Amino acid sequence: MVTSLGIGGVFLLAMVAATGYAAVTLPAGARVPLHAGSPEYSYWISKWAGLAVWLAAGALGFAVPALLSDSSVSASWASSIRVTLTPAVMCVALALQAAALILARRRYPRPAVPAPAVPD
Repeated sequence: MVTSLGIGGVFLLAMVAATGYAAVTLPAGARVPLHAGSPEYSYWISKWAGLAVWLAAGALGFAVPALLSDSSVSASWASSIRVTLTPAVMCVALALQAAALILARRRYPRPAVPAPAVPD
């Protein structure tokens, strides 16, 4: 049986993979936005700090709902809330991180690699 922590963990693993991919593919001088859903209100920080902040936000987004769902605080909650809370938070966190990485990719495209010379 798949648990909510397992699904949330898959989303967290996807955030780790997205961070690793961005670390390799974004240019060295790239900046990553921190935003609350709107590009107009983004705060652009360095590539490594931005990747670390998004990954930390994902880890926090996983840990807090998971701990709340398994604590006595959620004893009176409907079981559907306890089951869907962690995956829902992680889905939103992954979507926000993906949007930030897409914005960074658009602002800082990968430099073109020159074609190899063809001998005559």
